[in-house]
Amino acid sequence: MSWRRDAESPAHYNPRVLRTVGFFAGILVLMSVLRHVPAIGGLFHGFLGFWFTAILATFVAERVSRRWGERRRAANLARSLGHVESPHNQGKLGTLLLNDGNPRKALPCLENAVKGEPEVAEWRYRLGLALLELKRPDDAIVAFEETIKLNPEHAYGDVQLALARANLALNRAKPALAAAETFERNHGPTPESAYHRGLALKCDGARDLAKAAFREAGQLHARTAGFHRKAQRGWAFRAWLAGLV
Repeated sequence: MSWRRDAESPAHYNPRVLRTVGFFAGILVLMSVLRHVPAIGGLFHGFLGFWFTAILATFVAERVSRRWGERRRAANLARSLGHVESPHNQGKLGTLLLNDGNPRKALPCLENAVKGEPEVAEWRYRLGLALLELKRPDDAIVAFEETIKLNPEHAYGDVQLALARANLALNRAKPALAAAETFERNHGPTPESAYHRGLALKCDGARDLAKAAFREAGQLHARTAGFHRKAQRGWAFRAWLAGLV
């Protein structure tokens, strides 16, 4: 009798079967919720509604899993970098924290990196980005200008666009416009540079030129190919919104 009880015990159920049953049960629950969402609820009925729900759930689960994995790897790397407080490791740790959306935690690391390796443009650039996110554009401008002294083309010229953003945060139209135009002179216009140029022109009172720059951002995006087009999509959208005002 004991062997029969063991064979019928839930502990011996196939985990894959349990996961599959759980997945389909979760889809049915989610489907019942989505049916009550205004405007789109009608899509989640019947056989097609089931598959729409399954595709949506799979997409969300994959994105969450990927993001969780990235954060886990970032946390492990941060712990390993924190064991050795050299300026180089502090700069890497600060950059990691900044990219992970923690400018406040990144700031002291990047300040230590700049003090320890003042000749490295990357640390000053990242310090400026952290300061800009922390609403300290005056200090960010100093960091970006020092970066430009070390390497005016750092980060493929993006330091110029960062300088433009910092000046725009203080309504300094002319230096913002000069930084955006420097980038375009060296690298050609992009949706991002056209957007910042438009903001600077608008801040300077040149509304017609600003609207032309915002339209140019959309045109540039339409001509951009591959990965760069996706990366510039947000700037083109911002330019479109700015052109409406």
